[in-house]
Amino acid sequence: MRLKLIFLLAFFALSKGLTSQISAEKRLSDCVNTIINDTDLKGAFFGIKLVDCDTGKTIFEHNPELKMIPASIQKVITTGAGFSGLGDGYTFKTSVYRDGTLAADSVLDGNLYIVGGGDPSLGSENFPEAASGIIFDRIVYELKNAGIAKINGKITVDDSYFDGNRSTSETVHSSWEWEDIGSYYGTGVHGLNFCENFFTANISCNEHAGNVITPEYPYSEIVMPSIETDITIIHKDSLPNVASFSSPETNRYIIRGEMPAGKDVELDCALQNPSAAFEFWLRNHLSLNGIIAIYNTVDSAFDSEKHLLMEIESPPYRELAKFTNYVSNNLFADVIFKNISKEKTGEASFSKSAKNMNDFLNNTLNLNTQNIRIVDGSGLSRHNLTTPEFMCEYLRAVKLHIPDFHLSLPSPGTDKSTLKYFMTSYSNKKNKERIFLKSGSMTGVLNYAGYIINKKGETVCVAIMTNNFLCKTKELRPKLERLVYLISEL
Repeated sequence: MRLKLIFLLAFFALSKGLTSQISAEKRLSDCVNTIINDTDLKGAFFGIKLVDCDTGKTIFEHNPELKMIPASIQKVITTGAGFSGLGDGYTFKTSVYRDGTLAADSVLDGNLYIVGGGDPSLGSENFPEAASGIIFDRIVYELKNAGIAKINGKITVDDSYFDGNRSTSETVHSSWEWEDIGSYYGTGVHGLNFCENFFTANISCNEHAGNVITPEYPYSEIVMPSIETDITIIHKDSLPNVASFSSPETNRYIIRGEMPAGKDVELDCALQNPSAAFEFWLRNHLSLNGIIAIYNTVDSAFDSEKHLLMEIESPPYRELAKFTNYVSNNLFADVIFKNISKEKTGEASFSKSAKNMNDFLNNTLNLNTQNIRIVDGSGLSRHNLTTPEFMCEYLRAVKLHIPDFHLSLPSPGTDKSTLKYFMTSYSNKKNKERIFLKSGSMTGVLNYAGYIINKKGETVCVAIMTNNFLCKTKELRPKLERLVYLISEL
């Protein structure tokens, strides 16, 4: 009798587990069908694929081969390739040289050279050890340690790291949109990047026009941008909607949009000449610390041999990759994208970097790239194309290649990340801790890619892609949040 009771209890438990699993899978399938038939997505593209990371078995799919714009889930590909192509502990280096001779009175009859190495964190307040004040203090210390109290020559900032011998620089991709390249998120890639290549314009608006603008650090009166405004006054209860427009290698900005009178707006704009800003603030910092640098524009006949004074290293790559994915920083992603190619081939154009990325995907991860197109590392270009199927194949391959890669992706609710407010209506903290996703969005695009560890402890590669919808992103996001939640319940 006792044996029969044990058997019945075991059978009941097993049946309950199977019912629960079937229910979870059915709820997932029903949710996908609801999204497919949603009027907000009529005529839009929607694709999803779920793959068991260990076995490669497809768990669920719908339109897995549909080619779509990835937006910022492109960064998952870029940062994963960086772990392989650069290395977990790789650091970018900015070098400080001097030439000429040092006289007995501590006067350097020579020039000071700052040679950029592409470091995207240089001057960034997001990395305490790389903040501009810390960097400038270190340069002051090294100059004083070398016995230099005065520089009788030029301070030259070399930002040619990525451009090599090309006659013109290629800081942005030709397909990036006009409204993006004037903003902080479309600032472009320089050989010397500074303060994440953006500045803040404070815009005050009266009843006539918005024309009082005060650019903040890292700009100055010497490298002050030429800013014009084209602002329409709107109702006082309306929200401001302004954008910055500018072009690479220029110093002219147009602030255009709508603002209510009496409101102030802080607008982050692309810093188009970070090397000039770096030079000004370095010179200013030297002066404040008793080191005078004569602004000598005439080439002097100093000893041409350069002597290394110091190297400024970035935080290790693993920290840069995590920051890139957490906040979806385009500058960092495209620096990584270009630098992988620079280190491997010595060339770092966008086209060469794209070819190098395809070689990595084909030859190192053994993936077929015939159905995708890569043109940049950030996903800012609408020319990028990928499929849910390829994203899952990539996610599985890179996870097997780099087991801890998922830790570079944020979980829902993570502070200082694009997922900080994701799934706020779901209280199950344990589920959220098993979710590691990169989001990607732009007008008409909302995607998620990454890993979800389900209730059985299995790692699932996830790619959810939505393109060409006309509704507001905030209206679509909750529907995809539920989809992510149901995947975590499998």
